[in-house]
Amino acid sequence: MIARGRLLRWIATAGLLGLVLLLVDWRAIAAVLAGAEPAWVALATIAAVLDRLALNRRYQLLLAPRGIRIGYWRLFRIQLAANCLGAFLPSSVGVDALRVAALCRRGEPAAAVVAATLVDRATIALASLLLAAVAVVALAGTRLPDGVAAAVIVGALLAGAGCLALLAPAVRAAVRDRLLARLPAPAGRLLGEIAGAALAYRHARRLALPVSGWTLVVLALRLAFAKALLLACGVDLAWSALLVVMPVLWVLVMLPITVGGFGVQEIGYVTLLAAHGVAPAVAVAASLLEHAIVRVVSLPGVLFAADLHVARAARGDAGASAKGSAPDAFRVRAPTAEPRADV
Repeated sequence: MIARGRLLRWIATAGLLGLVLLLVDWRAIAAVLAGAEPAWVALATIAAVLDRLALNRRYQLLLAPRGIRIGYWRLFRIQLAANCLGAFLPSSVGVDALRVAALCRRGEPAAAVVAATLVDRATIALASLLLAAVAVVALAGTRLPDGVAAAVIVGALLAGAGCLALLAPAVRAAVRDRLLARLPAPAGRLLGEIAGAALAYRHARRLALPVSGWTLVVLALRLAFAKALLLACGVDLAWSALLVVMPVLWVLVMLPITVGGFGVQEIGYVTLLAAHGVAPAVAVAASLLEHAIVRVVSLPGVLFAADLHVARAARGDAGASAKGSAPDAFRVRAPTAEPRADV
C-alpha cells in the first residue's frame, strides 16, 4: 500500500510537471532563470537560512514542555539533515517523519516527540491559513482566482472550529470511547498518549507568547523570501498581493500530493500569480528558483545525516539516563509524573 502511494505521487509529480511544460514555453522559463538578479537571489537565500534558524528555535520551544531538552545546534543539525533527506519525500510530512524518528532513536518518548511535531506543523499551517483569510477579508480588492478566496475563508473557519471542538470534553470523550477503544491495544494506547500530550499544550500558557512571536517571524521571513524571489525574476509584486497569495501556496505545498512539492507548487504559482499579471514563465521560474534555494540551504544537512541514526547510548545530552532503555523507538512508555493526559 505504501509503495503504491509512492508510485502515485511520482506519477502525479511527473504529470503536473509535464502539464506545466506543456502550457508554458520552457525556453521562456530558461530565459527568466538566466536573467535572474544575483543580489535578489542572495537575499532570498539569506531569508531561507534565517527561516530555518527561526523554525528550529520554535520547535525547540515546543519540545521543552514535553520534557525534551536538547541543545539548539544539536537540534538544528537534526532538522537540517531531515530537511536535506526529506527534500525528495512527499511534502513536509517526510521531513517530520525523519525528525521524529531521529529524536526517538535518541531515547526520547515517542508520544511526546510526535505530539510536539504535530503541534509544530499544525500551528504553522493554521497560522498560514489564518493569515491568508485575514488578508482576503482586509484586502478585498486583491485579486484571486474564482472560488479561492471563499475556499480560504471557509478553510480557516473549519480549521478554527476543529481546534475548538478538540478542546471540548465531550468531543475528547467520544474520540476516546468510540475511536481509540476500537483500535488494537498498543495502537490505541500510543495514539491516546500522543493526543493527550498534544492537548496538554493548552495548559502551557507561558509558551503561547514566544511561540506566537517566532511564528510571526517565520511568516515575515517567508514573505520576504517570496518578495526577493519575484524581484530576482523581474517582478515587483505588491506586499498586499503577497499577503494573500503566498500563505495559500504554503498550505497547498504542505499537502502530500507530489514528491517534494514539485508540480503542485508550479501550478499554484502560475494559477495564483496570473491574477496579478505575472506571466506563467516568470511564475514557473520563481517556483523553480525556490526549489533550488531551499535545497541548497538544506544541502549541508548531508554532513549531519548520521545525527538521524545516532544510537541512544551515544547521546550526550543531560538527563539521558532518565529516559529508559527502550530498544524500540516507538514503544509505548509507562506513564510518568506528568499530569494524566485527558483525551
